[in-house]
Amino acid sequence: MDRQTPGRCLVAGLLVLLALAGGAAHAANGYFLHGYSAQQRALAGAGTAGADDAFAGSINPALLADIDDRLDLDLSLLVPIGTLNVVNEPDLEPVTGAGLFQMNPTDEAGRRFGGNEGANKYFPIPGVAFARRIDERSTWGVAIYGNGGLNPKFTRGSGGFAQGDATNLLPVAERCEGIFGGGGNIGQPGVLGLCGNGSSTTLVNLTQLFVATTYARRFGRLRVGVAPLFMVQRFDASGLGAFARFSQNPDRVTENGKDYSFGLGVRVGMAYEPTAWLRLGASYQTRTHATEFDKYRGLFARDGAFDVPSSFNVGIALTPAPRHRLLIDYQRINFSNVAALGNRLRPNRFANGCVRPVLLGGPVDFDTCLGGDNAPGFGWRDVTVYKFGYEYRRGSTTWRLGFSNNTQPVRSSDILLSTLAFAVNEYHYTAGLSWRFSRSWGLDVALAYSPVNRLVGKNPLSHIEGGVASIVAGGDNFGIDPRDQDIQGEFYFLEATIGLNWHFR
Repeated sequence: MDRQTPGRCLVAGLLVLLALAGGAAHAANGYFLHGYSAQQRALAGAGTAGADDAFAGSINPALLADIDDRLDLDLSLLVPIGTLNVVNEPDLEPVTGAGLFQMNPTDEAGRRFGGNEGANKYFPIPGVAFARRIDERSTWGVAIYGNGGLNPKFTRGSGGFAQGDATNLLPVAERCEGIFGGGGNIGQPGVLGLCGNGSSTTLVNLTQLFVATTYARRFGRLRVGVAPLFMVQRFDASGLGAFARFSQNPDRVTENGKDYSFGLGVRVGMAYEPTAWLRLGASYQTRTHATEFDKYRGLFARDGAFDVPSSFNVGIALTPAPRHRLLIDYQRINFSNVAALGNRLRPNRFANGCVRPVLLGGPVDFDTCLGGDNAPGFGWRDVTVYKFGYEYRRGSTTWRLGFSNNTQPVRSSDILLSTLAFAVNEYHYTAGLSWRFSRSWGLDVALAYSPVNRLVGKNPLSHIEGGVASIVAGGDNFGIDPRDQDIQGEFYFLEATIGLNWHFR
């Protein structure tokens, strides 16, 4: 074989991946993928102490030291199915209160949001990885893979402001097209003009692509590796125009088209094999510091900053018999350290510091408005993931099973803004196989299923006792009470992955 052929294949794979990655999306462990290759996906992401393909650098760079010259090309097809509904609208009879903002499950034509509106229909997720021996003890490689995304889309429903007020102090109540009120008025406009008068389709689209260049070396039973990371991410949003005036950059909240951000980080790892039947592994990925989304610096906290959080994982690989291997991993993802992801919606701080002074006049605390340092975010907690994988090898075929469970990143009290990043999955069941059908070529297949998970929480902005008078008065009136809306979300997905690998030495 021409030694330049693997490089040409890698470049071709990268071009294909970049062409397809525009639609890549996932919601698994938060928005992190449960695995980055067909083999990892078949094991539910377990493999910190044992990976057998060129994507090893994506989970533990040290493992690349044991990988022979090969090229891996993978393609996954993800089918997410999500629903969102207001399951218990506040009983406003007798009317004693109004809300800053309420979701309405119907639009002007009476059509409800829900069904498959909560997620786009399907996404291709490509990946390509390459590994080459430098000498008997060291290997280098490149892996290019997606890290997931956030892609809810709602084309129906409506948003309401100050609905249900009976004090008649001001005709401020409005109903607007789109579940976040981003469209035009439904009915008579209010005096404050609260509708967004833009797109009524609520859409958030985030895609991340990583390039990991890995170097690994063996020192007896110890392997160490390092993988500098380059990341590019793309984002666009629409249907959020009603909230633009409550931002420190009102013209950079929504409907600004696609924006790109670039970041750098590093993953380091080690693996140690004290006996022939036991291997230990660990890796750590630093926070990937990224440039701000300039077109959306009025939406994300800290002027559009959207870094990738740090994470670490440890694992063991047990080989109790020659044909059997058990993989057990623990992973921690530090979502709360990134303001856009971890900042919580503090209703009183947001209302008193930003909403009231913007609407009624007075000094605005822009740090509490969208885009500010203390701006509301998705309110995600750090996520802990437990992963289990089993392999059985017989002849040229390896069979795999996997299971993972992660803690819930979304608090029920933060469900309102988390509808824009609805990553509520907790369980993943996987299976797959690898088949070496010639000396040089092999095939990898994986299937994954995450069952329905439901989250119900209150909309803290939907009801304020005392109505508009309480909004004008301010204080600690803004928060969760029994008459707030209940928002219910459900999500599950199916995924199929196929991979082709070429061993060229």
